[in-house]
Amino acid sequence: MNRCKWLVLIGMLISVVADAAPPVLSNIRASQRAGTKLVDIYYDVADADGDLQTVQVYVSADSGFSYRIPAVSFTGALVGVTPGVNKHIVWDAGHDWNGQFVPACKVRIVCSDGTTPIPPFGMVYIPAGAFQMGDNFNELGDDTKPVHTVNVDGFFMDKFEVSRELWTDVRTWALANGFSMNSGTARDAGHPIESVSWYDAIVWCNARSSKEGLTPVYYTDASKTVIVQSGMDITTACVKWTANGYRLPTEAEWEKAARGARLGNRYPWGDNVDGSMANYSGSGDPYESGSPQTTPCGYYNGGQTPAGVDMANGYGLYDMAGNAWEWCWDWYSSTYYATPDSLDNPRGPTSGSSKLLRGGSWSLNTGVLRCAYRDVNGPGNSYDSIGFRCVRGH
Repeated sequence: MNRCKWLVLIGMLISVVADAAPPVLSNIRASQRAGTKLVDIYYDVADADGDLQTVQVYVSADSGFSYRIPAVSFTGALVGVTPGVNKHIVWDAGHDWNGQFVPACKVRIVCSDGTTPIPPFGMVYIPAGAFQMGDNFNELGDDTKPVHTVNVDGFFMDKFEVSRELWTDVRTWALANGFSMNSGTARDAGHPIESVSWYDAIVWCNARSSKEGLTPVYYTDASKTVIVQSGMDITTACVKWTANGYRLPTEAEWEKAARGARLGNRYPWGDNVDGSMANYSGSGDPYESGSPQTTPCGYYNGGQTPAGVDMANGYGLYDMAGNAWEWCWDWYSSTYYATPDSLDNPRGPTSGSSKLLRGGSWSLNTGVLRCAYRDVNGPGNSYDSIGFRCVRGH
């Protein structure tokens, strides 16, 4: 690494704990120290509670698309940091990434004061608690009624739908290590992977866990000794819910996350939608021709067309409305809301013929983008409007 044009990214860990304000990072600067392979990183941090901070640093070689530089040699203001300005971290890039050069790097800093867990990279934390599940506006079908209060444990969720690049990276590893799944399709780089079945999705989740050294979640039987490596039906008893690996969200987890800490909202950000907020049929984005008409993951970040503001919801999630349908764990029953299996971490009916889909897609109108809208498909089916995102326990 001889020189680098540094871009910086402001990081913030958002907490919804009522009696503890989250830390706020700002004024992040990074530059290579002249004549050395050291990178100086400065930041300011504010915290209304004055708590001690723990800081994590990530470095990207592709302007923030991914953060895969093996950056671990940091010294400075990382642990036990008090709020203040010009906090200083030094990265020994010569040790971690010697001889590399890229035209643009980006630094991401995540700060926590202990009020919420620090999410794994690329994920956000959805806090434990109750929410109202179902159609508060009486606009949808009977299968979204009655509205009922559900308690869900805290969990981590992918900030974006699984992209073609992430899918391919894991799948390539998986095929070389005994897993079997279909190839999927995507419009272009940075777009969500689609045409993956529910079976493909759970196999890929297990492969992603195994690749990262985490404990897989899905097993071939209730003894939980053999992990699922090819598509098959499994029951709730075959799921290691306490594992730290990746899995599909339950329907309740998905809806809680989509609502973004709001109460009874139609859409992840409020009660209205237009083409500057989400990708749906006729939304007017630049990808309306061809097929699939997806937008890149996280496209609605303030730079979208039609022009708009950053459309991340209250938990920092993108594309929870539109772009691609997202698989959930649960089997579907039209009467399930009337007699749920539990009001604490419900996991759906014990059997069925179709799995739940949530969030709507590029191919349909705004009616299906509602947080409470439910759709279904057979677990072996795959279409160019269906993708997914992962969750993890903590």
